[in-house]
Amino acid sequence: MRWELPATLLLALPFQQIGVQAFLCRGHHIVPILKSIQNQPLQSAVDDIEPYVGPVGSMGDMEGGIVVGELALQVLVAPSLVAPGKGLFLCIYDDIDDDGGDTEEIGAVEEIIIPQGTPICGYARGYFADEAEEDGDKSVGFLFAGENVADVTAVFYNKQLMTLSDALWTVYQERCEEGNTDTSNLLFGHCVQISNETGVSIQADTDFMSRIFIPDVKEEDKFSPTSLGIYANDLAFDPDSNEEQYFENSERNNILQLVWRLAKDEKTGMVVPTWPVVVTKQDIRFLNTVPMEVGLQYGFNYWNAVLTEGASKYIK
Repeated sequence: MRWELPATLLLALPFQQIGVQAFLCRGHHIVPILKSIQNQPLQSAVDDIEPYVGPVGSMGDMEGGIVVGELALQVLVAPSLVAPGKGLFLCIYDDIDDDGGDTEEIGAVEEIIIPQGTPICGYARGYFADEAEEDGDKSVGFLFAGENVADVTAVFYNKQLMTLSDALWTVYQERCEEGNTDTSNLLFGHCVQISNETGVSIQADTDFMSRIFIPDVKEEDKFSPTSLGIYANDLAFDPDSNEEQYFENSERNNILQLVWRLAKDEKTGMVVPTWPVVVTKQDIRFLNTVPMEVGLQYGFNYWNAVLTEGASKYIK
């Protein structure tokens, strides 16, 4: 049986409301991911989506995780197969008879197809600081730069997946209704210009320093839905590859992406980041009921700093 996420559910699905069940097993600069969000549940024809194949783990090695019921997906944590420490694994959840239904009548899930931009889990809760910790390989920079970046960068705002441009327009229009057209403090750590003629342009505020998100996960939350993304490794790293080869590897091997969850600060009226969310970078097809390790792109500059300076900075 094939499982496809309905388009209406994809567009309305806020991560914090995804139905999850606690599951214990036996024994970052955000890269733009969207050309268009609205009414585009699948970017590829179903038959053109190659099944995901990644490093294969063992269910017996899984240490914890969750079940995302709407996706028929298990999100699991176990020792990584590609890097020191833990890794993030995904596989089909085919035990759909939890409520005592007739399993034979329903049929086991043999395949799931998850559209681009679907939330899988949270990255981590944490705080913002001026710089990453000395061994801060899981820190994430909150920095938007580049031409038209607001129009091609996805964010979660008001429990919806939208472009950064749409989120800023929403807050700006609310300000205008109150007689305030100031954009100087519209976005945390950035200078924003916004108009009907030129759209939304963004530059980093060079006087602002506290833009590094430092994960801070308590022991009791290490396998919670909000914290699993921190275990995702970069499956594209090769110390012998150049920048072009790195991004080619990343396009081929990394299927996840970080997207910022934003909120409006009611005191200042500013759009502020809360925490990153892990979403699918592309349309994904799963046939595996055994866990396979999945990854997300850390960035070439991240790995270049590791090789040349001996220490990581933060995910861009």
